[in-house]
Formats: sequence, structure tokens, C-alpha cells
Amino acid sequence: MNSSKNTDDNNALYKKYISPRQLAVRWDCSSTTARRIADRAGISKYFLGEGRNGMVRYSINEVEAYETQRCTAVMNK
Repeated sequence: MNSSKNTDDNNALYKKYISPRQLAVRWDCSSTTARRIADRAGISKYFLGEGRNGMVRYSINEVEAYETQRCTAVMNK
């Protein structure tokens, strides 16, 4: 019966981070552009693994905060 709780915990953890590819889809741009924008915006990168087999993930909370900030800035112009 605890397996559904573990699954819920894993899903909650998964939803806290977003890959560069997912970010590119979200922003409708290339992965390279998404990475560049995220780097310039100061969105924290989390590295999993090392070298060519490593993965990068971004905090979804920081991505959403950046999007909110950018939308507000554009609307106030």
C-alpha cells in the first residue's frame, strides 16, 4: 500500500525540475537557446552524473519566477 505514496513522492520530485529540452518546448525555442536564456537569467542548474552522460536540470520554481517577471516587464512597457 505504500507503493502509491512512493510513486506520489517520486512524481512530486520529478515535477520540481525541468530538462533543457522540456524548457525549449515550453518556450518554443531550441535547446541551445533555452540554455542560453536560462544561464543569462541566473536560473540554477543542477548536474546529475558526470561528463557526456551527465544531465542538467533547472528548478521549475525558478523558471516560473523568471517567466512571471518577464511577463510583468513586458506588460508594463
